Amino acid sequence: MLAAQQCNRMQPTTLTFLTQLSRSPEASRAAIADNGRFDERTSSERWQRFEDILRGVVAAPSPIVTADWSEADRLHYETTCTVPSVSVPDAFLPINRGAWLDPAGNQDLVRFEILVRPVKSATLTLDELDAMLRRADSGDPDARKAIDEFFTGWNLRRDGRPTFAAFYDEVQAEADADDWPHALRDRLGLGHYGRPSPRGTDPIWVALMRYPLAEVLAVRSSRQLATACALPTVLDGGMHEFFFPAPREHPFGATLHLDGTQADLLTAEILHCRIDYRREHLWKLGTIERPHRLCDDPLREARDLHLLAVQDACNRADFGEPMMGRT
Repeated sequence: MLAAQQCNRMQPTTLTFLTQLSRSPEASRAAIADNGRFDERTSSERWQRFEDILRGVVAAPSPIVTADWSEADRLHYETTCTVPSVSVPDAFLPINRGAWLDPAGNQDLVRFEILVRPVKSATLTLDELDAMLRRADSGDPDARKAIDEFFTGWNLRRDGRPTFAAFYDEVQAEADADDWPHALRDRLGLGHYGRPSPRGTDPIWVALMRYPLAEVLAVRSSRQLATACALPTVLDGGMHEFFFPAPREHPFGATLHLDGTQADLLTAEILHCRIDYRREHLWKLGTIERPHRLCDDPLREARDLHLLAVQDACNRADFGEPMMGRT
């Protein structure tokens, strides 16, 4: 069922490994394999770069195993995505030209950020940061100075990885909801923000950032970047089961909803270059305390429902392959 063009971007040995892994009884492993098999936006050159790293990991003449793939993914992510803040990740370099994007600048973007490290680095709690923000917004000069220092420190610690973001107008209902951390977490497919576990899920401090796309496009000009935005590919965020590649006909990425009953709801997603955060970008503070339930068979069912939705949206019955019932 896979389109031939999807399979020709990688080496036969890589495709053989992914095809075998896609039959794994572990839904997460099969999903990661599918993402590589289905992706139509990653250039042959980018796959070659990944496979060069993979060849350095595999103990020749042994075949590729899952541990090799995971290690190559880690090394690739560290060298081509989590680059220093002044560098440019592969997503915005000519090696990814086929996935560059030029969206209209008259709209707002929203982005989740985990705040645990920045807040603890500032020797604060989330409640203390919230109180400081309120004082600063009320005109307290000491609080304003402290907030400026908080953002300076946060920006210095951030790397230059591609930023995954959604359009505010599309997710406004979830962003404006009282329980926005869980509502948006689920709609944007952020499965790594609260995985199910026997112990439950520890609260995760999060911020909802909101900023004009025009500011991102201005960074392109100021840093003289070839592009500021791109379509998400399987090589841009570290390989995990909650990503789902979109067909080449789709105008954006399409997030996988973590509520399996809503997995046919396609939410647009883009990548953009790093911007320095300021006080006006931080819209809301919150905590994620509940795990999502998308694992095992519910994950398979959700991915199949999502697959049907992207096939229908793009008139691409040949895109992808259902997970349920595989042998």
